[in-house]
Amino acid sequence: MLEKIGTILIFSVLFLNTNAQQILNKQRCGTDEYHKLIAKQTLNYHQQRENTNIQIQEWIKSKEKLDAFSNTITIPVVVHVVWKNNNQNISDAQIFSQIDVLNNDFRRKNMDTIMTPIVWKNIAADCEIEFCLATTDPNGNPTNGITRTQTSVNSFSMNDDVKHTDSGGRDAWSNDKYLNIWVCNLGSGLLGYATQPWGNNINDEDGVVIGYDCFGSTGTAQSPYNKGRTATHEVGHWLNLDHLWGYGNCGNDNCADTPKQDDANYSCGPFPLTSQSCNNTGPNGTMFMNYMDYTSDGCMNMFTEDQKNRMIAAIINKRPGLLNQNLCVIPNYIEYYQNNKNKKLIRTIDILGRKITKKNKHNTIFNIYNDGSVEKILIIE
Repeated sequence: MLEKIGTILIFSVLFLNTNAQQILNKQRCGTDEYHKLIAKQTLNYHQQRENTNIQIQEWIKSKEKLDAFSNTITIPVVVHVVWKNNNQNISDAQIFSQIDVLNNDFRRKNMDTIMTPIVWKNIAADCEIEFCLATTDPNGNPTNGITRTQTSVNSFSMNDDVKHTDSGGRDAWSNDKYLNIWVCNLGSGLLGYATQPWGNNINDEDGVVIGYDCFGSTGTAQSPYNKGRTATHEVGHWLNLDHLWGYGNCGNDNCADTPKQDDANYSCGPFPLTSQSCNNTGPNGTMFMNYMDYTSDGCMNMFTEDQKNRMIAAIINKRPGLLNQNLCVIPNYIEYYQNNKNKKLIRTIDILGRKITKKNKHNTIFNIYNDGSVEKILIIE
């Protein structure tokens, strides 16, 4: 019996060490390094970022404006799959799983909310931000919100080649109206990176890039990054969130309700975790389960209220084109595709792009088929 227990303990230690090594062999996020590259190429970049942060903080301080804005924001998404081999050409189902994760995480409907420490449950936020695959492209034509581009490029880096057709990637859709997400083979163990709002204009490289092996919660997504939290983290950046440690050494993430943190956490607890604590972190340690830390997907489960306010302020002040676009609503003039014997129903969604199973709870549903066609159904009871 003791021999069996010893074997189990050895196996457990080996598993934990292997899991930790997998995390350390990956670059969880390239956003900070990416913005250092932009700063070298852009005059007064740091000042423009600072001005953006000041504008957002001032808006948040105007409590009347924040309180007056009570609508749930729905962001139209286009996913550009850029692939060289078939394994990188991820399925529609894998893309749908990522949209589900984003909606659950940003609305705090994720099943692992029970793992949030009780001391932070009162500031764990429903961000009231939702995501849907676009049903209308920039030319007004019906779409399933997914583009697919075969490339000759073995792997992409943070030089943004994946965002341009002439360099083996795919040009963005209107960056001021859509969240563009590129899914590709990223080199050097990089999981993803994102742009953050700065200046007065949104350029054609604005958006999020995610590796095909950590996108969504099914298909090619590999443990410990197979629960879709890489996209949750990077979309957080896209909506102007910083890492919890700012730019290091107990820096500032502009959110008062996240404890001070010296650097990234790769360890999932135990709570309270103090390994990256600062002098003024507090008795509860660091918020290692926050989506803007570096822990594995299974460890993350929350945004805070200050992070929520910061994201909403970023949308209203720096990404207003996302509001009131109706790019996730099927146009009345849609032309249905001709009947196809091989056409199969792959997903039924509501008007916000959320997967549904009980049709009688919704007045309008949309059936999405494997040939890219979409069928709108009105239910009259």
